[in-house]
Amino acid sequence: MLVYPGTTDVRGPISQPYFALPAVLAAAEPDPLKAALDAVWHALHTHGEHYPDLLKEVWAVCSGRARE
Repeated sequence: MLVYPGTTDVRGPISQPYFALPAVLAAAEPDPLKAALDAVWHALHTHGEHYPDLLKEVWAVCSGRARE
């Protein structure tokens, strides 16, 4: 299993609210671009195997086609 620096190596079930905390903290970064990218990075890991659905939602928001 490939683990990137700063990413926890977790095997088995996780607590998504607990695992999502780094995304919330990353969003508070003073640099808006770094905050956005880091928050999405951590959110992808929290979303697990369903990360493509999250990426579709992120893309929809960024391209102005978000569901209302």
